[in-house]
Amino acid sequence: MSDVARRAGVSSAAVSYALSGAPGVSEERRQRILAIAEEMGFRPSRIARELRAGTTKAIGLLLADIANPFYTEVAGGVVAAAAEEGYEVFVSHVGVDGSRQADVALAQVDRNCSGLIFTSLVADDKPLLDKLRHENIPVVQLYRKVEDEPSDWVGIDDYSASFEMASHAVATGRRKVAILGGPDTSSVSVNRMAGYRDALTKAGLQAINEPDLWGELTRASGALRARALFAEHPETDAIVCGNDLIALGVLDVCREIGKRVPEDVALTGFDDMSFSSAGPLQLSTVTVPRDLMGQRAARMLIQRITGDESPPRNELLPYSIQVRETTARRG
Repeated sequence: MSDVARRAGVSSAAVSYALSGAPGVSEERRQRILAIAEEMGFRPSRIARELRAGTTKAIGLLLADIANPFYTEVAGGVVAAAAEEGYEVFVSHVGVDGSRQADVALAQVDRNCSGLIFTSLVADDKPLLDKLRHENIPVVQLYRKVEDEPSDWVGIDDYSASFEMASHAVATGRRKVAILGGPDTSSVSVNRMAGYRDALTKAGLQAINEPDLWGELTRASGALRARALFAEHPETDAIVCGNDLIALGVLDVCREIGKRVPEDVALTGFDDMSFSSAGPLQLSTVTVPRDLMGQRAARMLIQRITGDESPPRNELLPYSIQVRETTARRG
């Protein structure tokens, strides 16, 4: 701004008035200053302007696993909705174990993010959430939820969706059903597990691999646990999984050991990632509206940033059951 002022022969204040559109300079002088600024390639610092105004149009998004397609699609929705409101999104990877959650969240705040969206909260993060609330940093919980936390949440009814999915697997005539769930620290995985278990109980069944049901939400975890499962329970005729990546790992092992899907083993996932309906895979799964979930989280957060003080909201989005070839009835 000083360079522009010297070139135009005016004060820095006059340049500020001209660039911001504020009164204080004549229209003729404003246009001359703008022309010189453009000629010199001057670009005002948006962050500096926002800091002077006491607001920063930036939000933070904390992802558990940036390599997981689920989170990248959620991020796409967040970025698109935030851009419509003129907000930038700073994306951070906190790791599947969440050990970096607090450090990353506070670093986002230090970088002047006006609010945060969390995708991997666990009960142990309650002190962090209390600290952010004390500092008046709005928070939205996306998908995972910390009970008794007074902040907005958006997700789906994981319990009902998993109940329907497991009920479908049983309806195909399977009776030796195994469950390969996610981590027991995740509210989402806990709800899915409860739905799977209750559906089996209603059918007079129990998971044949009880109580060894929990694990990571990765393809490698699915493969590792599937090998152990088939070694101990070769009679397994259906596997319901905590997400599509786990199911993909199971499918890898089935091909290795000669188990046919769905003839020998019915297989279900959860999330309906893009690869789930690709080519010959055709995985039966639950469609989660990831992009919409991200959009809603961003809009909820921006509403809080801009002064919405209404009570915390819980927004349930619709899901759908996708029945594909991996749960076809036996011939």
